[in-house]
Amino acid sequence: MLPIVRMMSGVCLSLVMISGPLSASESLIELATHNGCFLCHSIDSRNGEDKPLAPTYRAIAERYAERKDAFDYLTNRVLHGTAYSEQNWAGRISMRFMPPNVALDRNDAAAMVEMILKLDTTVEIDDRFRRHEVMMTMATISGCFACHQVNALHDSRYMPLAPAFDAIAERYRSQPKAPEFLSHRIIDGTRSIGKQWPDTNMDFMPPNVALAPARARELAEWIMTIR
Repeated sequence: MLPIVRMMSGVCLSLVMISGPLSASESLIELATHNGCFLCHSIDSRNGEDKPLAPTYRAIAERYAERKDAFDYLTNRVLHGTAYSEQNWAGRISMRFMPPNVALDRNDAAAMVEMILKLDTTVEIDDRFRRHEVMMTMATISGCFACHQVNALHDSRYMPLAPAFDAIAERYRSQPKAPEFLSHRIIDGTRSIGKQWPDTNMDFMPPNVALAPARARELAEWIMTIR
């Protein structure tokens, strides 16, 4: 449960940059990723998911499109949670209530709500969102977030357990066979080659014996897209 708890708190995940010019919807995925929102929410309905943990952003945008106080109402719900307020999605989602986002400042909450209410994605952007959500889920289930972050936290007082995904991508971006190289390290671990990241707390990564090689390759290819 450790990776899930850390994602819920918004501590484990950091900003994921998507290459290319950012639309409002792409900025939304940055904020949502940074604050762990995609553990429960998704942009749109996932295939085969009859009862999601939380409402999709598309459903929220549609429900509150005509409500005049939607911006303030939703901003307060994002910040303070819904444990002690009306449950607007009862019977349609699996969670009883949304916990407060204690690490989220009001400016970011407001920006997120504004982008949700103006959600406008193309097929191409939707596909990128969906792949990102799938890979975040795979990384969580595989236990990656027990040690790694998506993006490095630049704080001299903090030494991470393992390198952030963006640091890994930066180090190996110039290598043409980087995904293949990284997928082998994901599967086999790094104990046999010694410590590779002096500014991390762990001396080596243990092997991921339960992860199929094809899944490891998918993770490696996704990691290489992170900036």
